[in-house]
Amino acid sequence: MLPMYAKIAIRNVKRSIGDYAVYVLTLVLSISMIFAYNSLLFSDAINSFSKLMRPMMSILICVTVMVVLILGWLISYITHFIFEQRSREFACYMTMGMERPAMSRLFLTEQLVIGSVTLVGGILLGNVFYLALSQVIFKMFDKTYYMDLSFQLPAISLTILCFFVMFAFCLLKQNRILKKVRIKELMSYSRQNENGVAAGRKNVRLKMTAAVLLGVLGLLCLYVAFSVTIELFAGFANMFLMAAGVLLQGVSLMLFYRQLALVILQRYKKSGKRLHHLNIFFYRQLTARLNTNGRQMGVISILLLLTFMGLGGASFMANAYEDALQNKVPFDVEVSQHYGKLDVEACRDFIKEHSIITADLSYDIYYLEDSTLIADMIDRKREPVEGLEDWAAEENMDRCIRLSDYNKLRSFLGEYPVSLQEDEYAMQTEEGYYRDKIEKAGTPLKTGGREYRLGQVLEGPFAQDGMNESGYGSKTILVLPDQACETLKQARGCYAAMVDDREKTDYQDTLQKTIEKTVSSDGPSYIMTYTYQGQKGEMQSLYMMTAFICCYAAFICIFICATILAVQLISSSKKYRYQYDQLRRMGTMDSEIRKLTVRQTAVYFFLPMVLPLFFLLLYMAGIGFAFPVQRSMLIASFAGAAGIFLAVYGCYLVITCLQYQRNVLKGTKQFRLHDFIRQEK
Repeated sequence: MLPMYAKIAIRNVKRSIGDYAVYVLTLVLSISMIFAYNSLLFSDAINSFSKLMRPMMSILICVTVMVVLILGWLISYITHFIFEQRSREFACYMTMGMERPAMSRLFLTEQLVIGSVTLVGGILLGNVFYLALSQVIFKMFDKTYYMDLSFQLPAISLTILCFFVMFAFCLLKQNRILKKVRIKELMSYSRQNENGVAAGRKNVRLKMTAAVLLGVLGLLCLYVAFSVTIELFAGFANMFLMAAGVLLQGVSLMLFYRQLALVILQRYKKSGKRLHHLNIFFYRQLTARLNTNGRQMGVISILLLLTFMGLGGASFMANAYEDALQNKVPFDVEVSQHYGKLDVEACRDFIKEHSIITADLSYDIYYLEDSTLIADMIDRKREPVEGLEDWAAEENMDRCIRLSDYNKLRSFLGEYPVSLQEDEYAMQTEEGYYRDKIEKAGTPLKTGGREYRLGQVLEGPFAQDGMNESGYGSKTILVLPDQACETLKQARGCYAAMVDDREKTDYQDTLQKTIEKTVSSDGPSYIMTYTYQGQKGEMQSLYMMTAFICCYAAFICIFICATILAVQLISSSKKYRYQYDQLRRMGTMDSEIRKLTVRQTAVYFFLPMVLPLFFLLLYMAGIGFAFPVQRSMLIASFAGAAGIFLAVYGCYLVITCLQYQRNVLKGTKQFRLHDFIRQEK
């Protein structure tokens, strides 16, 4: 037979499971995600897909540590919240003679029962989630998928360790409280937060102004950190500004939501809507909740800001992958040698051993030593650095390609040839934003004592990432008639090839080492080798795994934020049931009460999103201004991320609203006028 305290613990768990079902569901989902991503850490097949997978897994470990800390905060908060809601119950236990150690064991047993159930359910569901996740990764890397139904013991052990760390500290903390708290304190324990907030009602307007100013100051710090290079503190000034900006944003959010209840109350007193009894009831309950949970609302708003950024970043990385791969390697094999003569025959011989060449070309990129047209036009000019003035000047020089070589490369891609007059030049760029800007400017090119007018601006993938580009990061190059290039200095030698099967070009590293052996030891040299399959594997690791990790952290944050809001609302529904019953006595219909609960739930879930959404819009505007070429993709990515967020967050909102209505209307009777008439008769 079970001990008496164990029976009481199980009974209490069953009794309160309805109020905390959302909490249990969140723990199951969170543990399942932790287990699934832990399983990725120990999957040899997945780690062998790319040389970048191992560093990505190291990042995954860091993210898992962060997730465990955030979940630990959730468990600590909910455990303390449950204790507050049941403080009078524990006071009754102590009054009836229950000893403190026994009461402590009772409460800890209840929490461990909930935790154990969620751990088992999370591992079982996590294995299914891991199979789905690994299938996506196998497909992403074009590998043959096999279903591994065996539980990975290291992943299970690591998940149990994470679970133990999350629960141990919060339960020990609660145990210390139970051992010291007195009956008198327990009777008023749930009102401690209300008293704390009530004491700080002065200077509300000043505090809200300070919150806004701190937020603006944080944004300015972030803007300066990302847009200006500050040569102070050994180059760490930008990192300090970035950290200060993030910290100021967090303080701003915390201070804003701590004072929000009083601001709403002041605005409400000036509004004529307060004359309706339902509005009075709505605002009274809203401000009471915000007074009690202002600190938690601030933390939730910070987590929601991280959620928006994580989901938006994941969506952006997923959308940018295909474009980035096509822009990086439009040709199947690309080789370039800076500061030296490329051994073309060595390149060709190596590729012939591994693939069938269908078309290839050896060509040069040339300096225009008296022109910085591209750097000036797209505002990518390198500022001189002490000791590296020659390097900055070289980076700013325009570079060009012969028209005949350019047309040959275009034919590899199935594009039409371009024709130029003797006094014309063309410009090739990857970015549509630059194309519009360049065409609008129509700046003539002055070099070698001649002037060339702009003939065409062409856009599209053209291997302009370190190969066919001018300077560094411009992804733009000039195209000049052949005779204009005869006297120009070579900047780099290049080789491009198309093969019969680009999916079998996974010899990028071997080709790199082969070409490096052909370079003489005299003078500087820099070899750059890209193959389609080699870059595909690297970019899949970088882009897609980053998207997976961002989603991992973002979904955990969504679960935590929605769970805290749901538990706060659902738990308070029983507390306020008497007040709803009074509304019914005053003649309020059930349909009106249902609408009121929907309004309360929607507003309470929406409030923590207000300031994070405002900051997010400012972030997007700043990023779009700094990187205009990515503006359209950025907007589309964050719009998609917003849709995903609203779908998950909305599910929690609907579940909370239904449970809230059920608790409010459960066991109540609607009183009407004829009921009182019957009683009089």
